[in-house]
Amino acid sequence: MPPMKGLTVFIADLRKCRSHEDEEKRVNKELANIRTKFKEPSINGYNRKKYVCKLLYMSLLGYDVNFGHREAVELVDSTKYSEKQVGYLAVSLLMDDESEYLRSVVRALRRDIHDGSEWIVCLALNAISNIGSREMAEVLTSDIVVQLLSPAASMFIKKKAALCLLRLLRRFPESVKAHQWVGRIAPYLGHRDIGVTQSVASLMTALAQQYPEETRKAASFAMRRLKSLVIDNEYTLDYVYYKVPAPWLQIKLLRLLQYYPAPESSEARATLLSILRHIIDLSQDVPRELQQMNAQYSILFEAINLGIHLDIDQGLMQECAVLLGRFITSRETNVRYLGLETMAHLAAYIDRLDSIKAYQGVIVQSLRDRDISVRRRALDLLYSMCDVGSAKAIVSELLRHMAMADVALREEMALKVAILTEKFATEYGWYVDVMMRLVSLAGDHMGDEVWHRIVQVILGNEELQVYACKISLQTLKAPVCHESAFKVSAYVLGEFGHLIANAADSAPIDQLKALQSKMTSTSQSARAVALTTVGKFINLFPEIKTLCLRVLDRYRGALDAELQQRACEYYALGTLEGEELLPTVFEEMPPFPERQSALMSRLLKREADTEDQRTWVYGGREMNRERRGVTSGAASNDSREAVAESSAMPVPATGLNDASPGSPAASKKGAQEALPVEPPTDPSVAKSMRNYARLLWENDGILFDGEEIQVGIVAQYKPPSGRLGVFLGNRATAPLYNISITARAADGSQLTIQPAAGQEAEQPETLMPLAQARMFFDIQCQQVFTAAPTLHIGYTVAGCAPTVSELQLPVTVGHFMDPVTISVADFFARWKQLGDSGIAESQHVLPSAFLTKDAAGLEWLRSVIGGMGFALIHGADPEPNNIVGVGIATTQAGRFGCLVRVEPKPTHGLTRVTIRATNVEVAQSIGGNVKMVFESR
Repeated sequence: MPPMKGLTVFIADLRKCRSHEDEEKRVNKELANIRTKFKEPSINGYNRKKYVCKLLYMSLLGYDVNFGHREAVELVDSTKYSEKQVGYLAVSLLMDDESEYLRSVVRALRRDIHDGSEWIVCLALNAISNIGSREMAEVLTSDIVVQLLSPAASMFIKKKAALCLLRLLRRFPESVKAHQWVGRIAPYLGHRDIGVTQSVASLMTALAQQYPEETRKAASFAMRRLKSLVIDNEYTLDYVYYKVPAPWLQIKLLRLLQYYPAPESSEARATLLSILRHIIDLSQDVPRELQQMNAQYSILFEAINLGIHLDIDQGLMQECAVLLGRFITSRETNVRYLGLETMAHLAAYIDRLDSIKAYQGVIVQSLRDRDISVRRRALDLLYSMCDVGSAKAIVSELLRHMAMADVALREEMALKVAILTEKFATEYGWYVDVMMRLVSLAGDHMGDEVWHRIVQVILGNEELQVYACKISLQTLKAPVCHESAFKVSAYVLGEFGHLIANAADSAPIDQLKALQSKMTSTSQSARAVALTTVGKFINLFPEIKTLCLRVLDRYRGALDAELQQRACEYYALGTLEGEELLPTVFEEMPPFPERQSALMSRLLKREADTEDQRTWVYGGREMNRERRGVTSGAASNDSREAVAESSAMPVPATGLNDASPGSPAASKKGAQEALPVEPPTDPSVAKSMRNYARLLWENDGILFDGEEIQVGIVAQYKPPSGRLGVFLGNRATAPLYNISITARAADGSQLTIQPAAGQEAEQPETLMPLAQARMFFDIQCQQVFTAAPTLHIGYTVAGCAPTVSELQLPVTVGHFMDPVTISVADFFARWKQLGDSGIAESQHVLPSAFLTKDAAGLEWLRSVIGGMGFALIHGADPEPNNIVGVGIATTQAGRFGCLVRVEPKPTHGLTRVTIRATNVEVAQSIGGNVKMVFESR
């Protein structure tokens, strides 16, 4: 932008001013001149730009500029780049979220986002990021997403768009409606341009914190990209920083993976472990240059954090502990800081702390480091590594250091000492001694939560009360007593002073004198607690009632309303003629209910307020295990329940009966509960379970409806053969490339599935948006099978890494069923014969609340049974609502008869479905199909 003479002269005039009054006079003169010029109808774009720049400069100097907004909007609407640039700058600096011109700016932004010039688009994206109003988030998010996903947009625009979305997401997460587009962003982690990938990685990290389930597939893309950078060395020299390839991208990807659990597949775990080991191996060579060391160590620490979070290899964890021990003794302050922080992460997860305790002396020494940030991390590490064995030593060191600790660190240190003492105390005396010493040392830097918690613990533990009374009396008799210690002592003596009343030097008069000796030097809040204690003494010790009333009478004229009210009320209670009310009012406090410590809540809130969201907390091993989804002694059961919930399929119980596997009882139990098919493992299939279940009794419909693709199915069966048509639709805004559609049977000897004649040549290489491709497969049922075949769809979107979707096809042995009509007498004779033989029976009692709500529920049941290949025999069952049917499952190896009886009970909201067949696997498969259909309704 060429220099503007008027602006240059104005700035020079301001610099020549010798006083603030001269400068203010010159500014006011210029403001009046600009107001006059803006009123001229013939002002051109150059002068408008010049005057707006002057307003910007005055605003930056701190002067109030409350006009010129309309002129800034006019510059934004200009077709000249220089004028538009100044307009957007003025809009960003001078306007607020409630400006009347904001709507005009939003219209201009929407127009410029779709401009053909890359520079104009970037100007608009910058302005949206700088202003970031709620209206912009609601109106422009979809346009920004289009720019990010558009194959025609340049790499520069994609980077700007990703960062703009990140800004809006952080300010107004509910307005951007990220759940609508988050699934389409993840593939860009594999984009060929590292700059785009880095911007998208920042966006996905923010999304992963709010939408962990919707962004779960980002983990696989991040892992692939890490592998290409770290192991395959796939990068350009432009992104090599002091011999380290794309260090910022590696850090972002490693941090992103920490928001997801460890992968379930062994292949993915092995890949991730090889990446982490490769990074750790590279760190063995000490870099010579400072910049290389910073980059390499930053990657290493994130890799260690990821390894700790995933916990997929114990050997790796031991290596990490040794490496971190080397780093916390480094001469570099930054390295020590990162080493202490990462070791605290390690201590917050592992069960055996021996490898960390070896460095306890070094960690304690770090509490005296010159850098306060290092001292803070050392405190966090001591807090995380503390256990029953090391609690006394660590607490003692922290108390010793507290007297010389920084004021900014003392409150946090006191909170952590209080939590550790309560958590790991094995002796009541040690707990009381430590807590009373703590409130004496750091009482000025702690809130009331600490002394409140001490009182709660003492009230809840009878064994503590006598010793606590003794220590409280000693504290009051000491020459110096901190106010927090005074409050604790006064409260404890008021509740339990009678427990030591018969001990030497602990008589009631001694307790009252000790309390009085410190009352006058404390604050009003402390004296209020002491007055309550004096009131309780009237009830506990009648022999000193007169002395207590004298103390209360002295405060009945206090200027403070709280002290005056307490003294008057307690005095009135103490002088009542009847003695029934006094014991009731001053009855001993009951133990507090069990709940989370207020100290822990305050500490967690303190960390949440001052630090970025993380996947772990200091010192909370139990909480960290819950976040990672690991529970002691029940990991296998939890994983089975998680699979059952995600797939909406029942998992057969184990160990619930004593029948041997070969006995008739075991066979019948297995026939009732075994799965008809293997549950789908892809999360997208679980979400489409309703579509999958519908295709078990209908021959056409949608199988999968995703963000990028839609898969439809059309089937035709002539047992034991069939033909299956797969229709693939492109729902993305960009073309799909390198398309492949294949189907595979779990066991080729039981079921064969192969492309129909001439279909392989018809697979398209490119599929445009909203277009559709189709593929037909011939199916042959050789034998009875239990595992359904799978459909594999591969494609690439907008130059990203290839995507492969694996879907379970709705093809079961029940689809090869021929309906057969028999007489009513033959049906029940055959039904009884199969029941007596016990060959194969599958029975389910299924919830069916829809029968009581939907008048067409019974018709739907008949459609389901008929759609599964059974011939319905009307009027065969004495109960008119019952449904019976007959079919024959046909394979190349043989034919198997199958009978079904459905007994709906609308009044109970239940339906019993019984299938009897001449083959156990046929009964299991069809019974499971019916159950899945019911559960998906």
